[in-house]
Amino acid sequence: MSIQVQLLPHQKKTLQSNYKATALTSGVGGGKTWTGVHWVIQKSVTHKKSLGFIGANTYSQLKNSTLAAVFDELMRLGIEFNYNQSSGILTINEKKWLCKSMDNFDVLRGIEVGEIWLDECAYMKEAAYDVIKGRLRDKNGSLTMLLTSTPKGYNWFYHHFHVDGDKYNPKSNILIKATSHDNVFLPDGYLSDLADQYDEKLLAQELGGEFLNVTSGLIYYSFTEENVKTLELNPNYPLYVGMDFNPHKMAAVIGQVYGDILYVFDEIFDTSFGANTEKVCKEIIMRYGDPSKITVVPDSTGKKATSNASRSDIQIIKDYGFKLKVASNPFRVDRYAAVNGTLNKLRLFLSPKCKHTLKGLKTDSYKEGTDKLDETDPMAGHITDALGYLVYRTINPLTGPRGKITSYQR
Repeated sequence: MSIQVQLLPHQKKTLQSNYKATALTSGVGGGKTWTGVHWVIQKSVTHKKSLGFIGANTYSQLKNSTLAAVFDELMRLGIEFNYNQSSGILTINEKKWLCKSMDNFDVLRGIEVGEIWLDECAYMKEAAYDVIKGRLRDKNGSLTMLLTSTPKGYNWFYHHFHVDGDKYNPKSNILIKATSHDNVFLPDGYLSDLADQYDEKLLAQELGGEFLNVTSGLIYYSFTEENVKTLELNPNYPLYVGMDFNPHKMAAVIGQVYGDILYVFDEIFDTSFGANTEKVCKEIIMRYGDPSKITVVPDSTGKKATSNASRSDIQIIKDYGFKLKVASNPFRVDRYAAVNGTLNKLRLFLSPKCKHTLKGLKTDSYKEGTDKLDETDPMAGHITDALGYLVYRTINPLTGPRGKITSYQR
């Protein structure tokens, strides 16, 4: 069966690469995953006898993004395939591909493979990359790797594949770069919608595919005094509360949404001994009255965790009569990005009376060498987390999942 597809320049260069390790980076929607799919199809024709490997960061990403793109394109092209979910074996043209997440990479030490595709690999641990790279020794295969990803600062991926990286080997590794705008098959408005959500720094990484250090220094680097305004409750608009649960550190921010703008005019930050969800609920009702007219956007772990031995935090909020807007917590980096984007676009304003929240926006920092909060101050992060849940679920849910926009290729 002859397969003819229309390739963008960066995709053609990737599929024609003869390097042992080819890395393709681009912004969101740049066609990286689609390229990986066709690399898999290509190897399924040229090297049938070797075992191939397809990896993603987590099982959820592997199933819902990477393999979903593989299955969609195979079906579109009319290529027969079989996937055994229990063993994780995908069979295409008699060639078998082992499909696994990379969050438990030690179990991969016993295998031998002839080809490897790692999707969104910059978000994997370097140790995971080292382990799977060491399994590339099935001589029936091409002994090549494809790595597709949006960059993640100056981490291990940068050092292995960028020409300025400490571990870059020009004889075996090549980096092919593209931007989201290079994919002319994206639907109208897709990139402009994302641009409205990202701040300039994240825009350069997520759409421009640039290597930037977005996880050092201040977390909320977009905050300025322009985001501070004297605000009052408007009785004509509903109330929203973002809430974070921690023993003896209960945090809530209270605001209202006007169009696509969130105004936060009050906060509760109770660090007293015995602080719990019940006390915060009572305080909100005392300040603002009827709980049936107030929507709480909580930390979703409150379904399990509890500040009261007999009921979960979420159940306590329900029992007090509040409306609830509960969904799985966004990824931490997406929550930070949502807050930065709305701050930068002047779609988030806070009252000067929200002193704890403002302090957090000014001082919350990354732990050196990680994308996590520096918790040297045990009070840091809690109230800004509450703000992040509220922002993410009301005015700025990031709608561009990494590596998932593939079906617009032709």
